Amino acid sequence: MLFKLEKILLFLTVLFLPTQLGLHFWPEFSYVYSLKIDYLSPTLYFWDILAIGLLIVWALRKPHINKIALNLFLLFLFSQALSLFGASNIGAGLVRLEQYTIAGFFGVYLASYKLQVISNKLYWPLILAVLFEAILATLQFVKGGTLGLWILGERTFSISTPAIAKFDFYGRQFLRPYATFPHPNVLAGFMLIVIAILSFRRRVVNWIPAPQEYLLLRSGAFAGMTILLAVSRAAILAGFGLGLMLLNRKWKIILILVGLFLSPVLFTRFSSLLNFDNLTLLRREELMGNAWQMFTKSPIFGIGLNNFIPAQASDLIVGPNRFLQPVHNIILLTLSETGIIGLIGLISLIGFPFLRLFRLNPKPYTLYPWAIILFLGMFDHYFLTLPQGYRLLFLVWGLSFSVVK
Repeated sequence: MLFKLEKILLFLTVLFLPTQLGLHFWPEFSYVYSLKIDYLSPTLYFWDILAIGLLIVWALRKPHINKIALNLFLLFLFSQALSLFGASNIGAGLVRLEQYTIAGFFGVYLASYKLQVISNKLYWPLILAVLFEAILATLQFVKGGTLGLWILGERTFSISTPAIAKFDFYGRQFLRPYATFPHPNVLAGFMLIVIAILSFRRRVVNWIPAPQEYLLLRSGAFAGMTILLAVSRAAILAGFGLGLMLLNRKWKIILILVGLFLSPVLFTRFSSLLNFDNLTLLRREELMGNAWQMFTKSPIFGIGLNNFIPAQASDLIVGPNRFLQPVHNIILLTLSETGIIGLIGLISLIGFPFLRLFRLNPKPYTLYPWAIILFLGMFDHYFLTLPQGYRLLFLVWGLSFSVVK
């Protein structure tokens, strides 16, 4: 009975990983200049309930626990918590610690199974999640707004909503789809990492049934289309590189031809950084400068986990209004918020399974998911700040231990 319940809960936990349906609470510490800041808000997500239920059922079965993964995660959690002793907004830090705890123990759960066992259970929910998010993103792009699926956490907006992500193509604007994610960049990162995981699983198993092979190929195509619709610059670069490494010669030629066909769109998107979209670069440059100043003022323990936004809120980031966002680099974000101690914790968390993978199975496809996370993490912050981001991080982390086992 417990085994069947665990199987169902695991399926649902992975299937709903990209959703953001949640109940937000707004204590005083979650406001900045009377503005509600999602990053600081205590939130009970539907995914949290599924994950906690899965962990409880798993614990009742008295399973074998990967003690190396557990101790490594607890070390990471401790390194982040140390920063709160001198933090000005302790409540915000506790919010992030609570979310790390749930996602991290989900990673420990995955790390405690062998890859052949856990990968079979993850295949279908990941495939279904990719297909659903791809279809939803396409419909949002065509409509120019959301479809009203609030039950999955889809927020209500349209192309005319202020500050919404748009793509300008020779004077005509298009909505960059969000699906059920908080930003198109997170949607593109999810698609890229899940396809890397599924492709890795296929190479390890060596053979999968024809229907699953068909769905995997179609899912890869849908994911690629979604990344292009989201026009996330970093994800497009990473996806093109991943395709050249994963695909055979025939599909590599097709990928290059598709890239040439879409070159006018891609040129517009990337060249915009040098003209009408240079505000993105200016803001990120200023955030990086602020992050470095915060680190130099408190280099050992940082200013406090999840305290970056409150700490820099008094500075007016370039643009017509205040840009209340974390710095778009996971290394600088970690240094500024949790200092050298926090960075050691993060490097230990990621570096141990990464090096074990490299030493025990040096084939490059085992490292693709990590390579994507590290590359995207140099240009964005969501792996450490947004729910779908750290769920993905600990999904890859847990599966890495499964491969080592």
